[in-house]
Amino acid sequence: MTARAGFGFGSARVRALANGLTVAVLSNRRAPLVSTVVAYRVGTRDEMPAEGGIAHFLEHMMFKGTRRYGPGEVDRLTQALGGSNNAYTSHDLTAYWFTFSSGAWTRALAIERDRMEALLLDPAEIEAERRVILEEIAGYRNDPWDALNEQVNAAFFDGHPYGRSVLGSPETLAGIAREQLAGFHHRRYGPGNAVLVVAGDVGPEALDEAEARFGDLPPREPPPRVEVAAASRDGFRWRRVVRRAGETARLLVVLPAPPADHETAPAVRLLATWLGGTRGSRLVRALVDEEQLFQDLSVDFGDSVEPGYLQISAELVPGVEPERAEARLLECLEAAAAGPEPDELERARSVLEADWIFGHERIHQQAQSLAWALSFYAADLPDRQLEALFDLTTGDVTRVASRCLPPAVEGVIGWSLPDAEASR
Repeated sequence: MTARAGFGFGSARVRALANGLTVAVLSNRRAPLVSTVVAYRVGTRDEMPAEGGIAHFLEHMMFKGTRRYGPGEVDRLTQALGGSNNAYTSHDLTAYWFTFSSGAWTRALAIERDRMEALLLDPAEIEAERRVILEEIAGYRNDPWDALNEQVNAAFFDGHPYGRSVLGSPETLAGIAREQLAGFHHRRYGPGNAVLVVAGDVGPEALDEAEARFGDLPPREPPPRVEVAAASRDGFRWRRVVRRAGETARLLVVLPAPPADHETAPAVRLLATWLGGTRGSRLVRALVDEEQLFQDLSVDFGDSVEPGYLQISAELVPGVEPERAEARLLECLEAAAAGPEPDELERARSVLEADWIFGHERIHQQAQSLAWALSFYAADLPDRQLEALFDLTTGDVTRVASRCLPPAVEGVIGWSLPDAEASR
């Protein structure tokens, strides 16, 4: 298989069950392993402000006891079978995955069914996990990058749920009782709001196995997604966030970008790689290697279901004035709006292609990408976007650069500057 062919996500066999559950099977016989992902179309985006963090809280509770599996038993069983598992909550999605040998993978289906229909939510376990999450929040707030990122996102998304922390806050967590968790689970964790992906050393018979395991669950119509106003971009001017922490100056610049499925998304991703995705990229070469204003610098495309963002992260060289470094960064961004040279574009394309392939090397990574695509778009979206990468020209990237970079757009500039007391 060539890189240009992607991983064949579009060839996945997909079946919609009568109760609303979408099941997909992606065959990959290279190793005797099978990964399953159950993704629920729910995240921080679907929380009311007063219940901030409930989606992530519930993710924790999904490992803390069901009718058939007691607290911690899911992890113990996974380890006993030589497998692995994990989960994550984002602003758009909550997903759970397992990887087992091809002879044991159906155990994952038994666990996921029980978590979907028979979650216990024991009060003692709830309180224990509340304390764990409070420690997570404290850790984020004490980390200079995480704390800066949280404040910049709040300013950039301007009241939109994307600007709220996935973890919630101590105040919102204090108000989440068992009744709220149970109600959230009942409303959002039904088969009609979920996608099940089985990927790896399996064939089409896995569709029948999944239907046999989940098909008799009663349908549960998911509620509509929470209506929220789009983050305002009208009249958006540079906004500034400054905090004092640590001994290193850190800069975070966030600019508006299109959503993940937009026709220009592949070009924006390539733009980010050209600007700051590798050691030889435009901004790294100019501001790190040549002018030595920053110790390191990176540019990322935050692709999400609703409008995304370009994020530039950099650490200042000690002794360099923040004002000077910021001014030079903005000058370089404005110059970059003229687009890349052909050789720069080809280097960035090669880096992005390699990153995509390495990022999908493991079967559970392929399963997660397919689950994300099926949850909001179509199974073949990742392959179509990879295919588009090979057809992009310097003109295509120049067009998105002229629309996504200053002076055409403005965003949020965030600084985390050394604490005067800590620097003494």
